[in-house]
Amino acid sequence: MSKVRDYSDQTLKDREDSKRRKEEELEARRNELKEASERREKNAALAEEVMQKNAKKKSSSNLSYYIVFALLGGLTLYVVVMLFLNQTPSLTKTPTIDDKKIEDHNSNFQWKQGANTFFEGSTLADAKKIITASFSSHSNLPRCQLDDTITPPENFNSKDMWPKCVNTIANQTKTCGSSYAFALSQTFSERMCIQSNDNKLTPLSAQELIACDQMNSGCKSGYLNNSLDYMKSKGLVDEQCLPYKPENEKCEGMCKNPTRYKLDSYCITIGEDDIKREIMKNGPVVSVTQIHVDMLTYKSGVYSKGDDVPKFGGFHAVKIVGWGVESGSENEPNKGNKYWIVQNSWGEDWGENGYAKISFGQEFMFEQYGYSLKIKQEKANDASNNAQKDEVPKAKEDVADNVDLDDLKLDDEEAKK
Repeated sequence: MSKVRDYSDQTLKDREDSKRRKEEELEARRNELKEASERREKNAALAEEVMQKNAKKKSSSNLSYYIVFALLGGLTLYVVVMLFLNQTPSLTKTPTIDDKKIEDHNSNFQWKQGANTFFEGSTLADAKKIITASFSSHSNLPRCQLDDTITPPENFNSKDMWPKCVNTIANQTKTCGSSYAFALSQTFSERMCIQSNDNKLTPLSAQELIACDQMNSGCKSGYLNNSLDYMKSKGLVDEQCLPYKPENEKCEGMCKNPTRYKLDSYCITIGEDDIKREIMKNGPVVSVTQIHVDMLTYKSGVYSKGDDVPKFGGFHAVKIVGWGVESGSENEPNKGNKYWIVQNSWGEDWGENGYAKISFGQEFMFEQYGYSLKIKQEKANDASNNAQKDEVPKAKEDVADNVDLDDLKLDDEEAKK
């Protein structure tokens, strides 16, 4: 009986242990389920929190975008309005002669501006149309050979040296870019006069160069060397035979049996000293210059381009007739300032009776290069023997090797003179 009871007690004990273990396992399972449930709730809460944050962030981001777009839109509108209110007038609406600007300039600068009849009533767009000359259409240019023992004086003016050989100031009109035609035809006739025995001046036709020379574009534009080639091959008639009528674009209206005056040759002078020597020896040379807006109303004094003054894209042909040095008291700021004297084709009312003094060292092309026109000696002595006759021997050309302007670099010191 004792063994049965013991066995039963053991069985009961085992059962109690098993029951306890099951309860413990069940409790552990309940705890796991509880923890899992808590984790799910926590994760759900975290997820909800993240969603809420993302929603707020998205809303804030959208609001930022809206704010940025609004600011950009407002700024764009402001810029457009300011441009509309303060826009720079177009060239077609900007008068060439502005009395207020002229007055302001004259109160601040040594050289003076003034109104002129040539640009009266015109706009900067009108002025731009006539700034169309060019120096050369090719690079194979003959360079002048000059006597470098000649020492140019401080002051020289070909008008004073050869007073009988000076053409009247041309008026090309503000509808025709013919500065190249006047500069060349007048220089040709003046050099013929200078080399003649009696200093007789025969004005030549600028109209022929703008109407008959097919290598250029008449009133629209012209290359100096193209016109020089025409003057060598065909020559020019005198001004009375074919007067200036820029509105007539056809090569017509020439007198019957005209006398033609042919150019012997031409070459280029390079640098200040050679340009001066050439003018002293043979008379004016021809070149081109850039035109800044303030030069359109130049009146007197030694011109120096203003800071930040706009310039036109093309070039304008002029005759270089001399040079000089400003005089005055020691206290005057411009004393000793060197300048070129150029003859223009904008009428006598522009500048100093059609001329301008232009300060050295402003990087204008005309103070670096100029064309020298060579005249047949026979022609100079007798106009009737003008170079129609091919058998007339040519005078010896004062030329050296040909040069390419793109490759030619002036000495720094010479360029600064």
